[in-house]
Amino acid sequence: SHMATDAFHTFIPISVESNARVQIITDFFDLVAAIAAHGKTNGLGGHKLSRYAGWWAFGHFDTGKGFDAGYKSWE
Repeated sequence: SHMATDAFHTFIPISVESNARVQIITDFFDLVAAIAAHGKTNGLGGHKLSRYAGWWAFGHFDTGKGFDAGYKSWE
């Protein structure tokens, strides 16, 4: 691939306002990666883990009305 191997560590600091936020984002992705690495053991496959992580990170909650309602709540 011709993509930069350090893109995450290059662009995240540019896109946030403080070093504290950079650290929070980095730690969050480290946590998600550690959970994903043990997906067979903990039962959190990619779909379920990404959904839970997104809900936690962005304060989303399930209204039970499916994808369309969730998408509209992001607007």
